[in-house]
Formats: sequence, structure tokens, C-alpha cells
Amino acid sequence: MAIKNIEMDRRDSAIFRKQLKRGGFLSASYLSVNGFDVTKLRKLALAGELDAIRCAIGKSIRWYYRERQAENAHLRGLA
Repeated sequence: MAIKNIEMDRRDSAIFRKQLKRGGFLSASYLSVNGFDVTKLRKLALAGELDAIRCAIGKSIRWYYRERQAENAHLRGLA
């Protein structure tokens, strides 16, 4: 489990987001709206317990987390 860092242009971001969804990753904003504690998810990712992708799109940074791992962490009370 690791954090993958990606830098891209705004033009590539829409295509890449679709690939992430197909690959089983959800955005941090989506998880936050659905009751997940994103700060705890980030701490788990930094500790190596959760797969995450950190996308730098220009000056904006967006985090994506593996859906199953985030759900399992939420059910165990870790996030």
C-alpha cells in the first residue's frame, strides 16, 4: 500500500478521473460528503495502511482513496 503522486494538466484531469473511478478509487470530497473522516483517511494512507493517489492539477491538490479499503477502515471505526 502506498501513496502515488501524480502531476497533470487540467486537460488530462477529466480523462484521468474516469480511469481512477474504473480502477476503484473515490475522491476525498465524495467520501467526505458520505460521512467518512478524510483527515483520518489521509493519516492511514501516510502510515501505509491505505492506497491513495495524490493528484496535483495546477495548484489544486486532490486526493483519491481505494474504495474498498476506505469502506473497511470506516466500518472498523478507523475513518
